[in-house]
Amino acid sequence: MATLKTWKEKPTETEAQKVVEDFFAYLKKGELDNAKNIVDHVYDDWEESIHVIWRDHYLIHEIAKDESFEGKEWLNNLEWLNNVDILDDYMWAEENGNTRYFDVSLTYLGEPSGFAAQFYLVKNDDHYFLKRGLIDMA
Repeated sequence: MATLKTWKEKPTETEAQKVVEDFFAYLKKGELDNAKNIVDHVYDDWEESIHVIWRDHYLIHEIAKDESFEGKEWLNNLEWLNNVDILDDYMWAEENGNTRYFDVSLTYLGEPSGFAAQFYLVKNDDHYFLKRGLIDMA
């Protein structure tokens, strides 16, 4: 089981981006717990975020028996996640106190989807780690 990736020293942009790549690699394999655990989260919306990706990517190409969050079709068959990926277009903002924001664009079936995943490089008292923000329309 993956655990929160932390650094004692401030990681480079490349090191932080590698964790995001690992996050999406876990998603592609349907390993939701590993993806969830490798980063912290700004919001308590993990399953809702996965449902939004499914709704706004998978459902554009496929017809579901039950499109609702409650129906869990999006969660019961995770093969669709294999079609989710990211571009190498990380956009970093300036550091703001103990955090630095960056995002990356998503693709679905190899095409840009108009979605971006937000992340924050955060420093607390003794280490650095990533927090996932929204995964939503850019």
